Amino acid sequence: MSVLSIKRRAVAAGACLMLGLLSSGLNAAAAAHHDVLIDMFVWWNAAYQQKDGFTEAAFAKYFTADAILRVNGSDRSKGLKDLAAHFRDIQKRTEMVKIELPFIDEFTSPNGDRIFTHHIVKARENGTDSAERVMGYAAIRDGKISLINFVSVPDAATK
Repeated sequence: MSVLSIKRRAVAAGACLMLGLLSSGLNAAAAAHHDVLIDMFVWWNAAYQQKDGFTEAAFAKYFTADAILRVNGSDRSKGLKDLAAHFRDIQKRTEMVKIELPFIDEFTSPNGDRIFTHHIVKARENGTDSAERVMGYAAIRDGKISLINFVSVPDAATK
């Protein structure tokens, strides 16, 4: 093997190593960035697994005291007590609910007061699996969610 060939291989190996380090650093930085909506859904998925996971105090970490959960134009809950009760009810009647992360798509409004999302929620109730395609936004006030306004439709393709 010639000296030139060895140098080319060394340069190529170094370039591959640098690209690998750069891309892993970027992925780590992207994975480390979370907004309040993602943080809440990560918490929510874990809280669902715990018997006493859905408490007013736990919701207060992510939601304002007057937060509203609106799905398909209907207010499902208002305030922390109502949010906790609503999700405890879902937890009692289902065998599994999981918000798929990462989202299919997400972006934040230029002034940061809304986080828009497109994601899938999978569930099992009475032994039957289902999936919902969810799109909408969370309104953000003082770093917390004050309104979730989602449209949710059944999605047989993702069961």
